Amino acid sequence: MKNGKCPKCDSTNIFKQDRGAWMGENGGLYVQTGFATKASDFESYICVDCGYFENYIMDKGKLQEVQKKWTKVP
Repeated sequence: MKNGKCPKCDSTNIFKQDRGAWMGENGGLYVQTGFATKASDFESYICVDCGYFENYIMDKGKLQEVQKKWTKVP
């Protein structure tokens, strides 16, 4: 997605936003639409043709925390 092409449908209709999408307490997806939100360290990419999206954590320290706390996929 960072290269401007959707890996699912090959569309180039990709949009990016810093702190653009996040999971809420109920498991719902929230998408920033211009109102002020709490800062977080990630970028969101969305394909507006198929709806596929990706989030990228930008803080290397947070990625190290993930390695310690999350389960590695075999």
